[in-house]
Amino acid sequence: MHRERYGLSKKVAFLFLFVVLVLTGCTKQSYSFINSVEEIERIEIVDAKNSMEFTVIKTLSEEEKQTFLESFQKIEFAKYYIGDPMTVSGTAVKITYPDGDYEMICHYWAEYVKNGEIYSVRESCDESEFRELLASYVD
Repeated sequence: MHRERYGLSKKVAFLFLFVVLVLTGCTKQSYSFINSVEEIERIEIVDAKNSMEFTVIKTLSEEEKQTFLESFQKIEFAKYYIGDPMTVSGTAVKITYPDGDYEMICHYWAEYVKNGEIYSVRESCDESEFRELLASYVD
């Protein structure tokens, strides 16, 4: 009987931790850039096959860069910790830093490319909100 209660309490504790992880994983906030916003050298809207293969659709001017960042930071992104890794594809934003490293962000996934190595950034946002913002700079 002692073992049965112990087994049940382990299951309840596991379920509680799982629920806490899921709930904290769904908190929404503005996108968390790898480096500070002040360090962003260039912003491009791209058509990505993946984070290494893409076609630049538009490079934003300095004025556009500032207004884009203001609007982009109003979009709520959710971090998530469960699920298989994906890859960036389709219309995306490429954020480049002075050292050549960059972030590639689409509505369902983001990646950080440092020295040719790809690191997953598990953040996603509302697809229509993301697409509307990008479309406002290319149309």
